[in-house]
Amino acid sequence: MANEREAAWAAAGAACARLVTDGMRVGLGTGRAATAGIRALGARMRDEGISVVGVPTSDASARVAEEEGIPVGDPGAELDLAFDGADAIDPLGLCIKGAGGAMVRERVLADSARRFLVLVDAPKIVASLDEWGVLPLAVVPFAAGTVMRELADLAPTRRPADSDDGMALIDLAVPAGADWVEVAARARALAGVLDHGLFRVVLSDVIIGHPDGTVTTAA
Repeated sequence: MANEREAAWAAAGAACARLVTDGMRVGLGTGRAATAGIRALGARMRDEGISVVGVPTSDASARVAEEEGIPVGDPGAELDLAFDGADAIDPLGLCIKGAGGAMVRERVLADSARRFLVLVDAPKIVASLDEWGVLPLAVVPFAAGTVMRELADLAPTRRPADSDDGMALIDLAVPAGADWVEVAARARALAGVLDHGLFRVVLSDVIIGHPDGTVTTAA
């Protein structure tokens, strides 16, 4: 099963890398599928001689880019393309990210990119986000206790390690049938909450890799 998932991520990563053209600034996501995309992009640069600049969403993705020989740049200027993985995506394009704790940087780069691609394998496509059930938050550490008290009805748990940016990472257990948009908005309105892991994505830009090396989209 693990090998099948790795093959699926590799297929999605390769399909994404083929969309990158010479001279692009590319946002590099975090996680296993995004890592497959970074490695596929590095292979293209070596094999075809294209030149790109990568802007990573985490220290981990920056290390993979360095291993692949991808020059790393700073955020700021508009990105031509950004890609990332996801924890779960529903039929309306609501998407949960943040299992890797990088959702703040991921949103910054997704919002600054002309096109944002999401790389997944089939198990990440769900009928409802209730199948995932967890909404991650990035919170200023000083406010973590207060935020957890205010959201006590959602059984918040703080992860042992903070994000690369020093934010406390708190996971909310969202009850089945809840309005995920409403829950995210409620959390985001609290003082000290920097961001949450609920995104809305374009289904035609969700690349689903399959173990046989083929890809489809979620549209």
